Amino acid sequence: MKSSKNKLTQNKQKYNDLISNIKSILDKSLFRAHKAVDNIKVQTYWQIGERIIREELKSKFRADYGKELFKNLSSDLKISERNLYNIVDFFKTYPILQTVSAELSWSHYVELLKLKYSNERRFYEIKTIEQSLSVRQLKQKIKNKEHMNKTKYKNSPLKRIISLPKPQDIFKDSYDLTFLNLNKNHSEKELEDSIINSIQKTLLEFGNGFAFMSRQQKILIGGNWYKVDLVFYHRFLKCNILVELKTEKFKRDHVAQMNQYLTYFREEDQFEDERDPIGLIICKEKNNEEVHYALGKLRKDIFVAEYKTYLPSETQLKRKIKNLP
Repeated sequence: MKSSKNKLTQNKQKYNDLISNIKSILDKSLFRAHKAVDNIKVQTYWQIGERIIREELKSKFRADYGKELFKNLSSDLKISERNLYNIVDFFKTYPILQTVSAELSWSHYVELLKLKYSNERRFYEIKTIEQSLSVRQLKQKIKNKEHMNKTKYKNSPLKRIISLPKPQDIFKDSYDLTFLNLNKNHSEKELEDSIINSIQKTLLEFGNGFAFMSRQQKILIGGNWYKVDLVFYHRFLKCNILVELKTEKFKRDHVAQMNQYLTYFREEDQFEDERDPIGLIICKEKNNEEVHYALGKLRKDIFVAEYKTYLPSETQLKRKIKNLP
């Protein structure tokens, strides 16, 4: 009888352990699921903010356009105007998507957006990640002005968690230049002229950190003059960005040309505290495999991207969708 009772006790204990383990698995899975959904929300809001900013820039000549736009979007998208303004502020504050942390929820970012200074905001970003703070705890720490005591922050091993972007985070695979309103058969000069005439929108499309330096910059190599289409400087990477525009499909010759320009700037036009220059070839079309083998070991120094100057019509889109397998 006693043996039977012990077995029941042991079985009950095993069952309780099983229940406990399953609950732990469910809790962890639910946490990961909620976290993944919130991370998607953060990235989605960033994209919405970027798109609204582009729309505002197109119609900046209308003083009342912004308010009207937010009112209409709020009604049609069923998103409060207040949240729409938060979404736009979010993009303005974090214009590089890679600097947005997957560890922080949208509610965390809403609180961080209320902070005026970037160094103060960064302090609480790191503190939230380091201590896994809830939104309520974050609000309390902000209220207590914990950033005034920076001793712990200076020694924090997570000080570098929110780091500056790497080159591969900066350059896009494709650039949307539809705002240039170019004809389909435009020349390289027309492309360059339009970019310069719309430099503000171009910089927005390139992303945060780019500063325009010059166009058609002359360099003398072996007694011959060459011209670099566009030269930018990137404040985060701390280097020159040389841009070559090509209204044709990518060719391996483009790499040789860019490499020559990079070598010149590296040896003749670079300060000691700057990193080596980076090349960006923007062409009308490219084949990724061809680009891969053409770049070889230069893929960290030269980036290749396509550009789009017009969007397909509704009829063209329908035709493409119809032809999909």
